Amino acid sequence: MKQSVQRTIAYYAAYFVLGATIASLGPSLIYLGANTATQTELWGLLFLTRSAGYLSGSLLGGRLFQRWNGSALLGSVLLISAGALALLPAIAAFSLLLTAMFVIGACEGSLDVGCNLQLVWTYQQRSAPYLNGMFLLAALGGVFSPLLFSLLGGAWAYRALALIKLPLAVAFWFLPAPDPVQEETIASRTPLRPFWFGMFCLIVLIYVGGEVSFSGWLHAYAYSLNLATERSASMLTSFYWVGILLGRAAAIPLTRRIELRHLVLFCLAGILLSLGVIGLNPASVAWLWAGALGVGLCLAPLFPTTFAFLERQTNISGSLAGILWASGSFGGMVYPWIIGQQMAQRGSYSLMLILTVSFGVALALFWWVSGRLQRGLTTSSS
Repeated sequence: MKQSVQRTIAYYAAYFVLGATIASLGPSLIYLGANTATQTELWGLLFLTRSAGYLSGSLLGGRLFQRWNGSALLGSVLLISAGALALLPAIAAFSLLLTAMFVIGACEGSLDVGCNLQLVWTYQQRSAPYLNGMFLLAALGGVFSPLLFSLLGGAWAYRALALIKLPLAVAFWFLPAPDPVQEETIASRTPLRPFWFGMFCLIVLIYVGGEVSFSGWLHAYAYSLNLATERSASMLTSFYWVGILLGRAAAIPLTRRIELRHLVLFCLAGILLSLGVIGLNPASVAWLWAGALGVGLCLAPLFPTTFAFLERQTNISGSLAGILWASGSFGGMVYPWIIGQQMAQRGSYSLMLILTVSFGVALALFWWVSGRLQRGLTTSSS
């Protein structure tokens, strides 16, 4: 078997467990809260610390994978993550749980950066379809994780995730790593003014913050409003991830046939429609499931399509791309925390209200900024 095929299988498997690990927090919130005897308003700190770890791991991982053996690093990250996951059921102190979540988040961030970098280094100019396939595997992991928690419960589900990672970690130690590709200097043809680039950063912040919040709090939202049992709430989260999976699969041909700006606007409008359906029918289980699927379908292509649109309009350097990713990570930190506080103080309906307002702002901002960018009104030379 060719080394490129071996690497692809390994990166896809790693991205599957990455998606499963990311999706594990929502279905296990009630279990972790009961295990540490913490109140609901503190649960948002779990998202905050995991996102802080993710941001740290992403920033550090980019440098480490450029200098050291990437396969050995991925194996080490998977091993550390497996150990932290296996310890979660035994943690009774909330402070220790937050520490473990930071470690898990740092491992997720490093794994995310490492798999993407090394897949690009393996296929270089031919990497686009392989990257799309890898993101589909993450969505499959997101579907698998809530099902695992609904079947096994919190403790054994975390142990099972840890066990899945162990043989993969060992396999990476024997996998030859691709040679890092040195970054080329990109000559920007139409540099964005800082203000307009900042608007795109704000849009990405809303995207990622909204995605993490919806997937993370959906389980608690349905359970607290008596719209689902603990098990069916896990199934609902899995149904949302089915929407993510289908959305990412559909985005591959759609981005070739539809103008990227129109696709982003359509997805944002679809999210607002789906959230509105849930909010206007708060006691309906059927509309909740339909809305969750719709949000997943429309959320899935948003970030990569927006980034592709921005790259087509103006060349983006590596440092600017890093700022965009950091903006998304920051959104993933603060949004779930704010929403968690509001749900504890004002009720679970706050989730849909805050997300509806936020994505409404994102729609208005993208329509305005992208239109000016296409007309050449946002560059330093205009």
